[in-house]
Amino acid sequence: MAHSDTSRSLPVRAVLFDVGDTLWHAAAAPPPAEFRRLAAERARAFLADAGIECPDPAALARACWDAMEDAMRRARATTLIEPDYAAVAARAAAELGVRLPPKAAGQFLEAIYVSGVEGGKTAYPDARPTLLALRQRGFRLAVVTNRAFGGDRFRDDLAAAGLDVGWDAVAVSVEVGYLKPHPALFRAALDALAIEPAEAVMVGNSLAEDIAGAQALGMRAAWKRSRPDAEGVIPDFTFETVSELLAWSPLAGVAHVQ
Repeated sequence: MAHSDTSRSLPVRAVLFDVGDTLWHAAAAPPPAEFRRLAAERARAFLADAGIECPDPAALARACWDAMEDAMRRARATTLIEPDYAAVAARAAAELGVRLPPKAAGQFLEAIYVSGVEGGKTAYPDARPTLLALRQRGFRLAVVTNRAFGGDRFRDDLAAAGLDVGWDAVAVSVEVGYLKPHPALFRAALDALAIEPAEAVMVGNSLAEDIAGAQALGMRAAWKRSRPDAEGVIPDFTFETVSELLAWSPLAGVAHVQ
């Protein structure tokens, strides 16, 4: 379902993907009470192992997590600079009278995080087949995603969801230091691929972050139809299921490989 298909002088060589609600979704997410129970249980275990005194581990987990999410929301609405979540959690702990040094605070957030398959993340049925088909056509593949947790944890979550397709680049906001739609996050992937913006297309579910951010750099962008989060943003292509990408004109043939 093409909305527009702006021509580019350079052939497309790579496809950049958002992850959440683009390649996977929280189809089987536990109820909030279960998330809180797991977080409290892990908080108690972490604090005991670290020898940190805390009268209410569950309250500490909630306070640190809420502070992290608040910091991310503020950053998305203002500077687009990824917050220092460890420092944010350390301050939240201090307000409860718990001394949690920044390094330990970062480890605490990682410990209480319920992620991936355990958190109900399930890949869309046609996501992996589509990625493999694009790779077979010669396109390079990259992840460009806003996430407070990266590293091996995120990559393991991709693998557990069946999305381990040999990514050529992975740009995660917490690792790069900027949140979409900041150009730095897109450029991190483009630089890793050693290509120009016009040689890539972006695929995502957010008009504000994925579509507008990519188009501002000169990329074409495909929107997985979702609740609109911006006005006046016109995707180059709109789709309902991931496999529809295979019929989009920039991706329908074999990639140009230099």
